[in-house]
Amino acid sequence: MSTASEETLADIWRNLESMLAPIITVREWAEDEIRAAQQRHHESGRGPIWHASSLVRPTLGRLHTSERLYRAHAAEILDRVAEGENTRPATAAEMICILMESSLPAPLNSAASYLYMRLFAQLFPEDCRQLVISPTELDAYESVHGAEADEYESDLQRKLTQAWRGPMA
Repeated sequence: MSTASEETLADIWRNLESMLAPIITVREWAEDEIRAAQQRHHESGRGPIWHASSLVRPTLGRLHTSERLYRAHAAEILDRVAEGENTRPATAAEMICILMESSLPAPLNSAASYLYMRLFAQLFPEDCRQLVISPTELDAYESVHGAEADEYESDLQRKLTQAWRGPMA
């Protein structure tokens, strides 16, 4: 094989590796979260959590690239499986992704901002306390914007429902 052909094959291989790396990484995160959920819910062997690997695939762009958001998403889905709950509605991580993307072109209104903070506090309580807001401040936002934020959350859960993410046979 000529040097030019070897270089072309090497370029193709590098491109293929760079395209597959994110997929492999997410798969590794999924396997970690499945093991963690099995421990949390005392499942051994090939039970419902083990069989739920197809349910934890990322649905939005940020879930492919943010390890913490993806892991929170997968953990929520796997906990729902373990508890026999509906896996179709949006996870908190999916809603955060939408709120994050929506906030880029223009600021969110107060109720949507509060929902964003509330979901962030739910998923990452330590970070929330250190970086953003105290529980007392969240309570103040809840009293003013809680009802409207609840409506937004219901709307997001409904609009982001994943029909394919239903019970497994």
